[in-house]
Amino acid sequence: MTAQPGTRGTAGIAPAKRQQTLVILIASIVACLVAGWLYWRVTALPRRDLADIRESARLRVLLSYDPINYFIYRGAPMGYSYELAQSFARYLGVPLEVVVVRDMNSQIPMLRNNQGDIVAHLMTVTPERERLVSFTTPLDSTRQVLVQLKPKARDSSKLVRTLDQLDGKTVHVHLNSAYFTQLAEIRTLREIDFEIVPADGALSTSELIGKVSEGAFDYTISDENIARTHLALFDNIDIQTPVSAAMPLAWAVRSDSPKLRDALNRWLAKANRSGELAIIRDKYYNRQNHFKKHALQAFYSRHAGSISTYDKLVRKYAGEIDWDWRLLSSLIYEESQFDSAAVSWAGAIGLMQLMPSTGDQFKARNLFNPADNLQAGARYLRSLDSEWQEIDDRLTRLKFILASYNVGAGHVRDAQKLASKYGAKPDAWEGNVEKYLSLTTESKYYNDPAATLGYCNGKVAVLYTRNIIDRYQLYREVIPK
Repeated sequence: MTAQPGTRGTAGIAPAKRQQTLVILIASIVACLVAGWLYWRVTALPRRDLADIRESARLRVLLSYDPINYFIYRGAPMGYSYELAQSFARYLGVPLEVVVVRDMNSQIPMLRNNQGDIVAHLMTVTPERERLVSFTTPLDSTRQVLVQLKPKARDSSKLVRTLDQLDGKTVHVHLNSAYFTQLAEIRTLREIDFEIVPADGALSTSELIGKVSEGAFDYTISDENIARTHLALFDNIDIQTPVSAAMPLAWAVRSDSPKLRDALNRWLAKANRSGELAIIRDKYYNRQNHFKKHALQAFYSRHAGSISTYDKLVRKYAGEIDWDWRLLSSLIYEESQFDSAAVSWAGAIGLMQLMPSTGDQFKARNLFNPADNLQAGARYLRSLDSEWQEIDDRLTRLKFILASYNVGAGHVRDAQKLASKYGAKPDAWEGNVEKYLSLTTESKYYNDPAATLGYCNGKVAVLYTRNIIDRYQLYREVIPK
């Protein structure tokens, strides 16, 4: 589909262009009103800087789901921006919480509205954006390029090679992107009559490139480093036409978070000196074969809800115990990374790492068989749910169940008794039973008469429980139920 250029009027603007200009003018007025409202909202919100993040023990990063920055691959969260955000969270000594950006047009409004602490998606630093947010030192730089379909006859004369050749064309980009700003500037300054169509914010840049590859869109704009990576996935696209000069790419924080920005810049300098930035960048931008494998899985995960090759079985047995299948998948990943042939040093077998005695108890014929293993594991989880029926709150009970799955219900009961003895709540998890389960690695506590089963590596069980729940939250964000 190609827009017709139309005839220029006396003002030098085609009728279609005048209509589009009016639409953009109205949209700009609405955007200003919304921005004013957002400013009022943000100024009314409490500040959240580095000290607040440490006090809350959670770093919230805004990430979009795409095959470069953040995706689920073989059950594990991965991605360039995700790994860097993990590194920064470790640097701060706090857990990472991913807040998924479902509309690419809303990254900055979500940040300014306190829904996250950092936009961890690489953003082009522009004067317009610098008036709204504060940027870190650049992580990278790139130029913008036109993404277009290669002609079937390989006739290069049909490709757009100069910006003037955009006359009469249609380009799809996100409304609040640097691409949109750049195109609008080109169209105004050079008086080229082409149409800029705001793309659905739910589509990632990767998906916009895919739309061009399949012929649904004629043109889009991408950062060259992203477009070049996607050549491994879409060999029928051309990315040789530049739209801008090289521009810096950085993360964004709120303007009232200077301490957070300073900490980010210190970490970036350290990660740059150590080579960590270069290693992670190479992993996601320069390994074309690896990108092709995980990109296909990432696209499929988002739209079809895939976590592993065992999804159908997991859904079946999760349903039998009234669990969300994504929660059971998170447990399986923690246990075996979906390796049905896995055998632990202690002799635990298969997807859910069941001991042979547990398999016998729940009538599993062959623990290496995924169906048998999942059925027995689900039955074991049901028995643990019955064990902890006294815990009324379902989420709290889940934590008792998961810890019991890891170290046995007896050791969790010991932690309950220790909690009661030392003035904590035996039916609460965080700061209570969790705390005393962690302390069962210390002689003072595992030798306490209340700990009838003695020593337990409770710290591992606490981390195990936290990992499963955190991963489940990630799955819920990006994998359809």
